[in-house]
Amino acid sequence: MAEGDGARSQFADKSAEEVARTYLGWYRRLRTRGIVAVVVVGAVAVASPLVLDDWTLYLLGLAVVVGIAVWVRVRVNREFQTLTAIINTDCDVEKWRGVIGRIREHDARRRRSRELCECYLALADLEDGRAADALARMAGVDFGRRSLLNVMLYQNRAVCANELGDAAARDASLAALRELVAGYRAGSKNRALAGRQLASLELSLKPRETWGPADDDRARELLEAAPSHRDRVSWALHLAERALLAGDAATARELLAEKNLAPMTPRAAARRAALLARLP
Repeated sequence: MAEGDGARSQFADKSAEEVARTYLGWYRRLRTRGIVAVVVVGAVAVASPLVLDDWTLYLLGLAVVVGIAVWVRVRVNREFQTLTAIINTDCDVEKWRGVIGRIREHDARRRRSRELCECYLALADLEDGRAADALARMAGVDFGRRSLLNVMLYQNRAVCANELGDAAARDASLAALRELVAGYRAGSKNRALAGRQLASLELSLKPRETWGPADDDRARELLEAAPSHRDRVSWALHLAERALLAGDAATARELLAEKNLAPMTPRAAARRAALLARLP
């Protein structure tokens, strides 16, 4: 495992209030510009068949209105994803909770946004070592039968239930995720993405004492290819536990070195401390 590079996100030196205020200000400006553009284009489109007797321009205008709506949604999703660096790179649970809580207050009337924020707040609870609170928070969340957001929802539910020793709830979440994957069209991007997440989740939940050589190799691949520092830490901890079970204290000690793992969420730090206590 390569040493940590000390990377920090663009939000590392900002407070939760500063991050939320900047994001919400950007969001309001984008929404205002989008509304103005839709009104202008819509007015031209509606006037076209009445004034110019041109239905082609009317249909084109409608297409542009739809395009603007889609573009705004894509931009919002992309900008919001940058915020995840707070939890994924900086592993700052409290700042993440503060930012998402502020955004949730702003979007309280929009059901989808509210439930997405609840799911992200549940992630904060989980990484704060409060799996029961996280599971309770996600109890009423529903993104719709085929939404890709369910991948995160079912994954987090399974992890929380597993940490609480609730095998029935864990298996129910895994079954729901498998059903979701199977429901996507073969060869589609959604099927591939959800399938990768399912395979990784199944391996992480598989008891380490039952791992075989193929599992070890796959875990090392996932460690190297981890999309975020938080994921990389998690797989390092899985591999350290596996090394301890194999009696390889040297490898476990290297994997658990703070220079490789810092920063960590409280949950990751607790997992590391428990594994360090098992070193001979």
